[in-house]
Amino acid sequence: MHILSRWGVLLVVAATLPLGAQSSPPVAPGVGAATGAAPVTAEQRADLLDRFARAYFPGRSGQIMVVPREGEMITERSEGYFFMHGSPWEYDVHIPLFFYGPAYIRQGAWLDDVRQQDVAPTLATLLHLPPAATMTGRSLPIARPDAGRPRAIVLLVLDAMRADYFETRADVMPTLGALHRAGASFSNARVDYLPTLTSVGHATISTGTDPRVHGLAANNLFNRVTGRPQGAFAGLSPAELMALTLSDLWNLETDGAAVIIAQGGAVRAAASLAGHGACLVNGRPVVMATYDAGTGAWMTNPECYRLPDYVRAMNIRTYWEAAGGRWMGHPADSPVTARHTALFQQFEGDALVSMIEREPIGADEVPDLVLVNLKAPDYVSHMHGPESEEMRVALGELDRQVDRIVEAVAAKVGPDGYVVAVTADHGMPSRPAPGHAHYADEIASLIDEHFDAGERRIVTYYGDPANSQIYIDTRRLAALGHDLGAVARYVESLPFVLAAFTEDEVQAHPAAR
Repeated sequence: MHILSRWGVLLVVAATLPLGAQSSPPVAPGVGAATGAAPVTAEQRADLLDRFARAYFPGRSGQIMVVPREGEMITERSEGYFFMHGSPWEYDVHIPLFFYGPAYIRQGAWLDDVRQQDVAPTLATLLHLPPAATMTGRSLPIARPDAGRPRAIVLLVLDAMRADYFETRADVMPTLGALHRAGASFSNARVDYLPTLTSVGHATISTGTDPRVHGLAANNLFNRVTGRPQGAFAGLSPAELMALTLSDLWNLETDGAAVIIAQGGAVRAAASLAGHGACLVNGRPVVMATYDAGTGAWMTNPECYRLPDYVRAMNIRTYWEAAGGRWMGHPADSPVTARHTALFQQFEGDALVSMIEREPIGADEVPDLVLVNLKAPDYVSHMHGPESEEMRVALGELDRQVDRIVEAVAAKVGPDGYVVAVTADHGMPSRPAPGHAHYADEIASLIDEHFDAGERRIVTYYGDPANSQIYIDTRRLAALGHDLGAVARYVESLPFVLAAFTEDEVQAHPAAR
């Protein structure tokens, strides 16, 4: 049994104060408490520190790293994002991973411990492509020894796809279930770093290396120079991606002859899969389509990528207008509300299938790549939760679109000409019990009140709780006579927090180097 799955038992049966708690800290209204919880053990602390260190990147990671207790959820007040991932618990780290392609892949069920870093090296092996020196993953032993190169590889990253959906929602996922059973599947695939996020996960999958190497440490970080938060791939630029992706390697290896298509429901996913394109020395433009939540259309960065006009002309408005602006009783009448529905899955599927059909995939002997983030499961589960009926409907639509995607590829390269790899960037927690959801702004307020009651300027950014990172004004903190260790001990004393670490602790850990 995976070590994290044992922790919940400890938290239930023990009844001691959290580590470092001298007395109950002040708790803001609505912040709730987990009473009778066990302190973090030495084993847990070591494992968690290792996970944060594996994702630490100087200048991008926060100053305090936070781990909520199992069953506790730290979330934000933004409408549509109540359910929040980012933790080390099974519901966030246990993900599906399987490969299908009877002509190239050995069928079987593996019990090996595997991770996202293993995907790119495995696909590189199928391409007969030497792995990059930066890759920390390993090539999984699934390739048939006598197989040639597939004419196309399709990588499907199903956003927020929990591994247990293949049991609990199997009835609405016949296509994915069939691919899973007929391929090489890994039931012990888990994310081995913190936080468990979209940008971090997709970059890890595409580069085959740890976040400490590829540089994507958070979906949103605090830029001390501008004094403002900054999202991953700001300006649609891949410049912050510090390692070569599978797409980059194949782009260079084939001198741009390979057709490479990358699509995602958010740039933090799409750009991670696309790599650097023409913004890499000797790189050629690859197709990259990412969703624009402002206009409801597909967009790209023309300096690095290209976007076909027929995709640029598509808009989610067509789908919500056809549905009368509603989906399962919920509003679906804007680029933002529509993406929280299965309509968005249809929109993603139509765009991708049109590119598969119209781009010259399979036109020559050079294998082509289709690298896809299917975002709808994430958006729907953020709003409605993994066990909701809305999620059930969304997964059914996801399965239908996967069937269309695979059929479109097969039509171009033949039934024995392709490999499909399926995985996820992270999972999603279930609805917490009453009193066990906590808001990031209230935690930030507690910290400011405790250390800087006069001006309340210690926390510079904690607007994205899924980051599991709090950005601190260390100069002001020191001027007030405190250090990061004091802040970490205070945060850890909150009854719903299992552990908190300082940037210094994480940076000094061997896994960060």
